[in-house]
Amino acid sequence: MNDCHLYCVGGHLFAVESQNVILSEKELESYAPFLTDYCSEGSSIFTLTILAEINNLPHVENKITELQDENGYMSLFSLPNGAISIHLSTNTDDECCRLHISQDYRIAKAWIGGTYRERRYALDTALMLLYTFASSKYNTLMLHASTVEYDSNGYLFLGKSGTGKSTHSRLWIESINGSTLLNDDNPIVRIIDGTVYVYGSPWSGKTCCYRNRRIPVGGIVRLQQAPYNKITPLTGINAYASLLPSCSCMKWNHEMAEAIHSTISKVIEKVPIYSFECLPNKDAAKLCFAELRSNHKV
Repeated sequence: MNDCHLYCVGGHLFAVESQNVILSEKELESYAPFLTDYCSEGSSIFTLTILAEINNLPHVENKITELQDENGYMSLFSLPNGAISIHLSTNTDDECCRLHISQDYRIAKAWIGGTYRERRYALDTALMLLYTFASSKYNTLMLHASTVEYDSNGYLFLGKSGTGKSTHSRLWIESINGSTLLNDDNPIVRIIDGTVYVYGSPWSGKTCCYRNRRIPVGGIVRLQQAPYNKITPLTGINAYASLLPSCSCMKWNHEMAEAIHSTISKVIEKVPIYSFECLPNKDAAKLCFAELRSNHKV
């Protein structure tokens, strides 16, 4: 039994097909707001086919790199035809997903298994990777950030894990009437006709916030913990350096890295960028809000 769903995220269409696999409503919950029935031939930026059997897959050589985050482990391998094989696991021993991606990132297959947690991790990670790879050439960034909406504009808070991005968004919402959360982990930033927009996405970390909404970006702030509150405008290379670490990208892939570089360069020309050394308190949120609104370009 084959099933196919079409989604639109950040203005880009992609398809998820399943072959003899039942993806539960709970596993697809975050994707439901992005379901669409619009489709024209060749319009999807990628198609992912989900397969059930993960056992007895062949061993793969030529490892490119190995990565680890708070959710699991990822190993990337190159295949002889220019494709990529990505192995995912939630621990060091048991592989829960094998993802094969074509050289142009348009066609992928994922063998998924394990518990609900492992299947959800595999599905989300596979789709985030594919989306990042396939959308990079369309002036699109997936940023690791928390994003607040105010007055129909989006304000993005970047920083290392544990810096307090989600906390700062919460403080905005508590301190500034009319503020709402757009996305708490992986918003999409895209430039269309010279305007920088931020979109909600199905990938919002531990916060269930899956809003299918697009708004102009009013400002981007890189947070740093400090015993005081001090916000500083950034320009040029300093602004560029504040965004780059938060962009999802295969930096060793020259074509993709160049596309990301080009998009970041355009963003920093059009959007106010700041560094904010701050405390996790409401005064910090109010100071940040006042500075961003005083330099509002949208």
